[in-house]
Amino acid sequence: MRAAILHEAGPPENLVVSEIDTPEPGSGEVLVQVEACGVSSRDVVERNGTYKRDVTYPLILGLEISGTVLETGTGVPADLRPGDHVCSKAFSSCGHCRLCRTGRESTCFQRKAVRGGYAEYVVLPWDALVVVPGDLPFAETCSLGPAAGVALNAVRDTAHVTIGETVLVSGAAGGVGLPAVQLAALSGARVIALTREPAKADALRGAGAAEVVQITQPDFSPAVRELTDGRGVDVVIDTVGSPVFAASFRSLAVHGRYALVGQLNGGEVAINPARVFFKRASLLGVGSVSRAQLTDVIDLAARGLLTARVDRTLPLDSVVEAHRAVESGSAVGRVVLTPHSLAADQIGR
Repeated sequence: MRAAILHEAGPPENLVVSEIDTPEPGSGEVLVQVEACGVSSRDVVERNGTYKRDVTYPLILGLEISGTVLETGTGVPADLRPGDHVCSKAFSSCGHCRLCRTGRESTCFQRKAVRGGYAEYVVLPWDALVVVPGDLPFAETCSLGPAAGVALNAVRDTAHVTIGETVLVSGAAGGVGLPAVQLAALSGARVIALTREPAKADALRGAGAAEVVQITQPDFSPAVRELTDGRGVDVVIDTVGSPVFAASFRSLAVHGRYALVGQLNGGEVAINPARVFFKRASLLGVGSVSRAQLTDVIDLAARGLLTARVDRTLPLDSVVEAHRAVESGSAVGRVVLTPHSLAADQIGR
């Protein structure tokens, strides 16, 4: 099979498409034909060396996987069968420990990162996969877990966004940011979307943003406070991290909740603790997506309430171009690789 292989951290050009053996599923594993794989921010930070956890080389990136089950190993539940369409979580877990049994499987001590989507075939633990309706396009379902599922975790289960609140979303046009805008709006909140690109404003409003703030200088908080009559926002969903943290925290209202979802570089932040307790602020870390959360976003997508926006689909040979687009921030929604090089209008049909 063909796969894009990373032999060492570095620029996008370090991803090289090569021929390797097709893997075979073992006990508890599933062989999936990869029809689409989203290029996520985690892929980018693993490739450029920012993210080092459990990263060894050579490495096949790609956690946002959708495809067709070809074969199952022993011990795989009977409701996962060859021919099923599936999409992936970002991690597999043991399913037996206290964390897994209390709905916190994304922090399972035995969790393993899902990778391998930049290839024609991948073997994954069955726990990492959830069946999706056959009429949903692969290019959209690939990012439901690690993108929309994480957004659901942030908006609903961590920040507990409710009707009438105001929510600020950073990196709003990205793979996690765009569904966060949609989900916050579905929750009855007024959404303020942050972007550096004015050309993305229409897409953000179409996703449910009431206002769009273009970042033209490091401190954009005056613009946010003007939109909230000086009060600030009830919730920040931050998918960017340190580059926008200071201004986003200034934008937070008293008793506000700040949900940290992503960190796009190795930078750090400094904050006087007094600023946290004077605001009575809550700083919240958002984890990955659970099977239950992924099932929920699949249901929302099947009902037409949540739409995964695809910026472009590219063949596996264009993996370098895909990484450049994601790293530059030029995409609106997901850049998707199609390892079997299906035309865009054939994906998932």
